[in-house]
Amino acid sequence: MSLNNSGKIFPRELTDSEKQILFAILPADKKGYASYRKKIDDLQVISYGRFGGTNLILGNENDIPDFSFSSSPIFAIGTLTTNHGKIDVLIHEEEDGMIEFDISGLNEIGPVQKLIIEKCDTYSEWKPGDKSPYDNLPVREILIIKNKFVLAISSSQKKLWLHDINSGLNHLIPLTNFFNELMRVKNIRDPEIALKPNLFFGMIDKFTDNDLRMALFKYDKYLNKFNLPRETTGMKTLKHKRKLFKFFSRGSN
Repeated sequence: MSLNNSGKIFPRELTDSEKQILFAILPADKKGYASYRKKIDDLQVISYGRFGGTNLILGNENDIPDFSFSSSPIFAIGTLTTNHGKIDVLIHEEEDGMIEFDISGLNEIGPVQKLIIEKCDTYSEWKPGDKSPYDNLPVREILIIKNKFVLAISSSQKKLWLHDINSGLNHLIPLTNFFNELMRVKNIRDPEIALKPNLFFGMIDKFTDNDLRMALFKYDKYLNKFNLPRETTGMKTLKHKRKLFKFFSRGSN
C-alpha cells in the first residue's frame, strides 16, 4: 500500500488500473453510465469502506462516511478477465456525494506493468434483445412502459433488472422485496412458497407478464425506486372511478 505525498494513505487519486476497471463496467456509450464516470472522475479515494481491504469509498477530501447505515444499493457489477487474472468489481449507488466500490482479485500492478482487459461480463452492457451476461442464455423480457422501461429476468443467473431505455441504465432489483409484492399480487399466502423468494426463478413460468408488471409497480410504489408514473399503476383507473362516484353522487341529490 502506497502513501500519498503528505504521508497519509487517504485521500488519494484512483490509480490508472482502478479507474480502468471501474470504467469497464460503466459503458461510455450509455448516458446514464457516462454520467457516473464523470462523478467518479471528480472524486478521490477518501477511506476504506466498512469491510476494509478492497472495499473503498470515493468522495471529496473532507467527506466522512457514515458506517452506521448499510451500504447503498448496487449500481453496477461485473467480472473482468485480464492478463492479471479474474477481477470482480462492484460499484454502489452514490449516497451523500460518496460512492462505495470494491475490486477483488486485483494484485498490486507496478508502474511498468499494464492491465489488459480481455473480457468483461457485466449487466451494464445489456439491452433488450440481448441474452444473459455471463452465460449467453435467454432472458425473459416484460415491457413495463412502452419506449421507457423493460423488466429483464435471467433464471440462469438468478438476477432481475429494470432497463431504462432512455438512459441505458440497468437497475439490479433485490429479489426479496420484489417477490413479496408478487406474492401479494397473486394472493399467495402459503408460507412454503410466500416466505421462500429463492423459489422465484424455478417457478417463473407460472407468472404472467402482467403479474410481474404489477409486482414491479407495487415494489416501486413502496420504495419509490424508479419513479414509475402512478397512472400506469392503477391510479388512473382509481381517479376515474372517483370522478364517476362524484358525478353520480351529485346526480342523486
